[in-house]
Amino acid sequence: MRENESKVYPDVSDILARKGEGRRSLARLSFGEKIALIEAMRERLAPLKRAREVRNAAQAATGKDSGT
Repeated sequence: MRENESKVYPDVSDILARKGEGRRSLARLSFGEKIALIEAMRERLAPLKRAREVRNAAQAATGKDSGT
């Protein structure tokens, strides 16, 4: 690319606005509601965590590096 050409980036203002609103809505939650959200995330991630642990154990058993 030539020096005098400038890059044109997509407009992400709508994404940034949604992120800001999401942060504000989370900030309005009570402490208990925030804890409930974290617990729900843990439950959703539990199968992925178990799969990773199984994969790492299998790799350790074969002597391969887990890469994590």
